[in-house]
Amino acid sequence: MVKPLAPGRTRVSFLSYVWDPAKLAAGAGAALDRVEREDEVVVEGVQAGLASRLYPRGRYSPAREAGVHHFHRLLVERLARRA
Repeated sequence: MVKPLAPGRTRVSFLSYVWDPAKLAAGAGAALDRVEREDEVVVEGVQAGLASRLYPRGRYSPAREAGVHHFHRLLVERLARRA
């Protein structure tokens, strides 16, 4: 869950569920907490970079977010067809 606190500040809470308790230590459920904390470090680093003067402004980073940009363009295209 992502909860806005103030402009430029949010609180992220991870709610992880593993259907099969036997998989908490292996498989899909292994080390979820570690992976979520790694993701948090990456997101914080990206946000710090976006706030720097050196980052070229725009919605997407051409070098890092081509897949996300493509997905959003496909989504916009499909939604426009429904309208």
